Amino acid sequence: MTALKPVFILMRPTQRIKNGFVFMPLVFSARLIFVEDVVRSVVMCLAFCLASSATYILNDYADMEQDRVHPLKRNRPLARGDVAPSTALFVMVVLLAIAFGILAFMGSPWLCHVILGAYLALQVGYSYALKNVVIVDVLAISTGFLLRVMGGAAAIGVGVSSWLILCTFSLAILLALGKRRHEVVILNDDAVNHRPVLENYNVSLLDQLLQVVTTSTFIFYCLYSVTGNPAAGLAAERMMFTIPLVTYGIFRYMYLIYHKEDGGSPTTMLLTDPPLMACAILWLAACTAIIYM
Repeated sequence: MTALKPVFILMRPTQRIKNGFVFMPLVFSARLIFVEDVVRSVVMCLAFCLASSATYILNDYADMEQDRVHPLKRNRPLARGDVAPSTALFVMVVLLAIAFGILAFMGSPWLCHVILGAYLALQVGYSYALKNVVIVDVLAISTGFLLRVMGGAAAIGVGVSSWLILCTFSLAILLALGKRRHEVVILNDDAVNHRPVLENYNVSLLDQLLQVVTTSTFIFYCLYSVTGNPAAGLAAERMMFTIPLVTYGIFRYMYLIYHKEDGGSPTTMLLTDPPLMACAILWLAACTAIIYM
């Protein structure tokens, strides 16, 4: 069991919370009450969990040398030598085989396979090229979140609204920029040695980009709230009650970035910051209540 622990850590189980974006089409299309759709969404989420773990392994494999000079990432299993590279690649292949096998076994629509394949192609491109291109690296990370939402929509056969795309993409950019800012701040002069693209970023630039995307995220959500969702029978004025929660969540995230110099891992931040976690839970509960009651 002890020997398997580094492999388990290598798969970054805490990062799987990101795959919760798969459930957004299920919730916001008012399909959460249909058991068949819930099962299909769970299967798609599980496939993304396995595939994302495989891509984390690939990314760690590609970044082994750079991670060794990072104050936090040097403790990752591959960088520290707890897992052999050959073992890591074997686990990666097994995870991918299971991910696509589950989709095939459960009879998921062919579009689910295509979207999962596109996600994997994006991650391979990110690990070996896109992460070294300024701005494009952030957009690539954000596109991964969009593909999760699209995968969830494909699984239950619903369309993805333009508002859901705008809100998801802008939020993902916000999280990605916060991560880049944390890397620039914490690494200082060693930033370039860890990730070459960080040479093209500085705190001033990232702060300006964060201001733009924070504003757009807030505006997109407010516009969605006042527009409503006729397809789900959702009245506009009801979703407006969730705006204060979203406002607090954005402000709390910015507080953690600027005052606590956090943001290296948005997932870890969510799981370890009680106010942010409480805000997310309350927002989910409020949205569910408004849509289904």
